[in-house]
Amino acid sequence: MTRIQIAARRIAVATLCAAALLMGAPSGARAQSSAALVAHDAWAREPAPSRDVTGLFVVLENSGASPRSVVSASSDAADKVELHEMKMTNGMMSMSPVKQIDVPAHGKTELKPGGLHVMLFGLKRRPAPGDTIAVTLTLDDGTTVRVTATVRKAEMP
Repeated sequence: MTRIQIAARRIAVATLCAAALLMGAPSGARAQSSAALVAHDAWAREPAPSRDVTGLFVVLENSGASPRSVVSASSDAADKVELHEMKMTNGMMSMSPVKQIDVPAHGKTELKPGGLHVMLFGLKRRPAPGDTIAVTLTLDDGTTVRVTATVRKAEMP
């Protein structure tokens, strides 16, 4: 997504939220909005040959006054989706699941290679560069954020 598209999306979300507030939406309806947490620059790695797993990376920005946490993820593109982290332990890089990914109030968290990310296991079809993968992130307050990641060619070491 280009910076102009990201800016346009943010303006559209802010406009819709303001319209809901002005129209007197019930407080419960406002509480279900995930507009404070925005996902952008999402991408996924092309799976390695003969593998049915991939990692998804995205920038999460929280414009709200309260911290938020991603507590789970799901996708129709995979049998299983987990939140993961890469860590250096005793000189070896290892990957392990995490219970949540925190996004500070008025801050951002970047899911990137070598750090926090979303893992998709049991891909139902092999995505090629340029394809997209849709993932839904569930937050600690029960709201959801839909992410569409573009598949990128795997980089060779």
